[in-house]
Amino acid sequence: MKVKEGRKLEEAEWIAAVLNGQHQAFGHLVTRYQGMVYRVCVKITGEAESAKDMAQEVFIKAYKALPSFRGQSSFSTWLYRIAYRTCLDWKRANDREWKYRSAADYTENDWVTSQTPEHEVLEQETSAELGENVNSLAEPYRSVVQLYYFQRNSYQEIAEQKGVSVKTIESQLYRARQMMRKQREEWR
Repeated sequence: MKVKEGRKLEEAEWIAAVLNGQHQAFGHLVTRYQGMVYRVCVKITGEAESAKDMAQEVFIKAYKALPSFRGQSSFSTWLYRIAYRTCLDWKRANDREWKYRSAADYTENDWVTSQTPEHEVLEQETSAELGENVNSLAEPYRSVVQLYYFQRNSYQEIAEQKGVSVKTIESQLYRARQMMRKQREEWR
C-alpha cells in the first residue's frame, strides 16, 4: 500500500512540476506509462506501427489536457481513458477508410497467407461474427466486454476506469453475455 501511495505522491509532484512550467517532468510520466498506453493502442488498432503513432498522439493529448486533470481518479485511469478514446476514434476512421478500398488497392502481401483457405474462411467468419456481436452491443456493455475479455482487466480495474462500482460492472457483463447469446441464437 505504501508503494502505491508513494507512486501517487511522485506522480502528483511530476504533474505539479509540469503545470508550473517544468515541462521535462512530463517525461517521467511518459516513461512510467508508455508500456500501458502502447498495449491499449495495440489491442485496439491491431497494428504495431499504428499503435506507436497512436501512443504518441495519446501523450500529446494528455500533455495538452493536463491542466484539466482534477485528480478524482488516478493518473493512470485518466490516461487510459484518453488512450482508449483516441484509439477508438482512430479505429472508427480507419474502418471507414477500409470499407471503400477496391481490390486494386490491396498489395500482394494482403492476399498471401500461410493457412489453408478453408481454415482462414472459418476463422474469419467466427471472428467476424464475434466482432459483429460485440460491436452491436450498446454502451456501456460493448466497452465492458472489450475491457474484460480482450484487454484482460479485472472487475475492479474496469470499475475504477469507468468510475462505477464493481457490482455495476458485474451486472453489465452479465447483461452483455445474455445479449450476445440471444444475438448468436438469432443469427443461426
